[in-house]
Amino acid sequence: MTCRHFGTCGGCSLQDIPYEEQLKTKQRQVQSIFKSIGSSEDSIKQITPSPAQQFYRNKMEFVFGEENGKPLLGLHKKGQYNEVVDLQECTAFSSKTGAVLEATRKWAVENKIPVYNMKKQAGILRYLVLREAKSSGQLMVNLIVSITPYVFEYDFKKKALQLVKRLTDSGINLACMTVGLNDSKSDVALTEKNELIYGNAFIEEKIGKINYKIFPYTFFQTNSYVCEKLYDTINEFAQAQKDTTAFDLFCGSGGIALYISEVFEKIIGIELNSKAIDNAVVNAKLNNISNCEFVCERVENYLKKFEISKFKVKLSTVVIDPPRAGLAKKSIQSIIELNPANIIYVSCKLDSIINDLQSFLQYYKIVSVQPLDMFPHTPHLEVIVKLIHK
Repeated sequence: MTCRHFGTCGGCSLQDIPYEEQLKTKQRQVQSIFKSIGSSEDSIKQITPSPAQQFYRNKMEFVFGEENGKPLLGLHKKGQYNEVVDLQECTAFSSKTGAVLEATRKWAVENKIPVYNMKKQAGILRYLVLREAKSSGQLMVNLIVSITPYVFEYDFKKKALQLVKRLTDSGINLACMTVGLNDSKSDVALTEKNELIYGNAFIEEKIGKINYKIFPYTFFQTNSYVCEKLYDTINEFAQAQKDTTAFDLFCGSGGIALYISEVFEKIIGIELNSKAIDNAVVNAKLNNISNCEFVCERVENYLKKFEISKFKVKLSTVVIDPPRAGLAKKSIQSIIELNPANIIYVSCKLDSIINDLQSFLQYYKIVSVQPLDMFPHTPHLEVIVKLIHK
């Protein structure tokens, strides 16, 4: 199934290549890169395919644009960041995409709501961020707009509720709608102030036997189907660690820590984003998990304080799922000084992971490399690497 916008939209760039060929190309790429840093051929596992190659993404950020006074809603044109492709469908995200985007466009026209213009720093509509829980089909809509809290309360809120009605009347399984107020000059689909106008403040996703509440700005693995395979692999890499403690660095909303909690006596998750930490605590309670502690602090600061503290634990494993840019040098050094027996490193950017691993290889040996196709029809993939102390 090829999307009608393939070739124009800047999204899925490999739809014209058979899926098996995509997997082979990614496998060769992983083998080449990891062999270059001394990994044995036996340690590099066969890539795990995505069980779903269409409608696999659980989150998409659609951007508003304008053409001849008409609102557009979709993704940036391939190679042209200042142009928007007016999407009628998105085979990467959901079968509901076309209906949601069309309803939103009609609503914008009827209410004469102007699209935000970055150059002029004027207008209202910026992004429509959609999240879909694949296990329940629940849809979250987060409309990002450039207005003040006053304008929202006394004018825009009524208009936003009209969009809710239009979506629900269309048969959309709308579980949650929020409006994010963003008056920043930065072109990002993030806001500090988010107003709930319909439903719960979250949607619920189930991965394996763990239930997760996902809020508008929760980090969650993009592909729910591969997410379970990712977590299962980390769980497998972490086995036989009873009566020990693990660190989950950059733990986000606790996705990995909660999933592998039965393997360890205790897991300490460290994350700078306070909302993510609050989310992790909520998810721990939701699943009656009591051996996970979540700390809101910069990773390198926490590790440095932990090294010199009198509080000692039997630390066996450090799980790392850092931002795309990888680890700060201070963090790498602190992890090495903690001297854990095992390191499990998760990354979606090969350049970053290879750069970081080379700092660990003086003291650690790579024993398993598991690539996963988290992003079908794109050049990107996820990799989990297990290292053991030499």
